[in-house]
Amino acid sequence: MANKKQWRGKTILHVDINSFYSSCEEIKNPSLKGKPHAVIMTPQDSNNITKGAVTTCSYEAKKFGIKSAMPLYKALELCPNLILHAVDKKFYEKISNEVMEILEDYADIFEQASIDEAYLDCTNKISTTDLMVGEYAQEIKKSIKEKCGGLLTSIGIAPTKSVAKIASDYQKPDGLTIIHFNELKNFLNPLDVEAISGIGIKTQNILKEQMNIKTIGQLSNTDVQILIERFGKKVGTWMWQVANGLDNEPVLPRRNHISLSNESTLEFITYDKEIIKQSLYELIDELYERIKNNKYQFRTVGIKLMRTDFSVETREKSYIKYQYERKSIESLIEELLDKFNLEDNNLVIPSRNITKKFLPIRKVGLKVSNLIAIEKSNKDNEYKQMTLLDYC
Repeated sequence: MANKKQWRGKTILHVDINSFYSSCEEIKNPSLKGKPHAVIMTPQDSNNITKGAVTTCSYEAKKFGIKSAMPLYKALELCPNLILHAVDKKFYEKISNEVMEILEDYADIFEQASIDEAYLDCTNKISTTDLMVGEYAQEIKKSIKEKCGGLLTSIGIAPTKSVAKIASDYQKPDGLTIIHFNELKNFLNPLDVEAISGIGIKTQNILKEQMNIKTIGQLSNTDVQILIERFGKKVGTWMWQVANGLDNEPVLPRRNHISLSNESTLEFITYDKEIIKQSLYELIDELYERIKNNKYQFRTVGIKLMRTDFSVETREKSYIKYQYERKSIESLIEELLDKFNLEDNNLVIPSRNITKKFLPIRKVGLKVSNLIAIEKSNKDNEYKQMTLLDYC
């Protein structure tokens, strides 16, 4: 561990609230502490959960092998005495807001990344204290624990956002991992490439199976031109920079939403287009209310379908001009839904010798993006009666 006088570069913290949803349930009911319990994505209430999937679970439940996205029946096979809770999003958001307010006070620049994680650029604030970076992080952990019902956090500290994120995942729960500039390569090299946030399953498979690049060290030693040729200039360069600890993405405050969305789990899994369409229509009012409350206009409407194997498919369409009316969302749903395969059949890809089974739908989502605040938009962008030319 290095003190502040030895620190080189920016001081960036990634703060992750451990097992957040489950920890929130322990705030509501402290008797849950030390017991295996899980928050279930289900349309049912907490007193009658018979179907659904695990969103998060306590560390005691994880010891039984329970994981996020696991079907409920499988989780109960592993732990018959598992205590179940339905998602209580409003309560989780309330606790999240309390945590984020604390974190913002510790940061020069604060960026909330999700409901349970945030990046803090603390370069200047730490320099004005007599604390070492680790002591500063411990102050943050202590403040959250005392003010937010005993919540535990894992914090990663590094000169870059990407390494700070990797470091926060390194020790859980209640971890603190500090990576000094001179330690970046030694820390990163032995780690699996999937440790890099932003490298998804598809990219992992290409790196590992087709290019024989399994560790971050191997990735860092790969000619950047080879990565650019395979993944494109932007992604290839980014991966190489992260692997070498050279990326310089800044911590940026997110004052406005990038998109607004909501979702719903279907009562029964289905291929029925009409049932799926009706479920999407039922999401419109709540989403449109949020659009109005935030005084946004939007250009893009998208829908998301989750199949029973938890694979997610999305389709979206954009208007040329910004929109503000409810019917601008409703009018695109059926068209977007027609772009999905909603039949119980197989797709054969002869060239790859692959047969893909289309599974039924278990969850739907609705989203608007390409947002702009009304007070910032030009009069030319304001809503006008739709015509065929408004579509692209």
